Amino acid sequence: MRMLMCALMVCVALGAVSCRTRDVRTVLILVPEMKNTACRDIVVRAVAGCVGVDSSKIVVSLPRRTVTVSYDSLLTALKNIEFAVAESGFQANEVPAKPEAVKKLPPECTAVEKE
Repeated sequence: MRMLMCALMVCVALGAVSCRTRDVRTVLILVPEMKNTACRDIVVRAVAGCVGVDSSKIVVSLPRRTVTVSYDSLLTALKNIEFAVAESGFQANEVPAKPEAVKKLPPECTAVEKE
């Protein structure tokens, strides 16, 4: 009986230690159409609105057209963040922008850039 209790206590202790409560990941999202601060603000709002995203750790590079995001993968997935960006009117990695959202973007985000 004593041996059984010891084994049970070891199992409980190991189980309590191995339970994850957070799994923070940092990813880079390519947003090719993000060309100015108006576009940046829309993208940041979309990303920050995702559950599990640490809004204080959203970093945008306009020259590179990227967004670096830290998020808890136990609460959301990268695809959820990409779809949130796409639903705001911008392509995110391989996820295309939603056409109906693109129509609602301000003119400065939809104007064709001159090379």
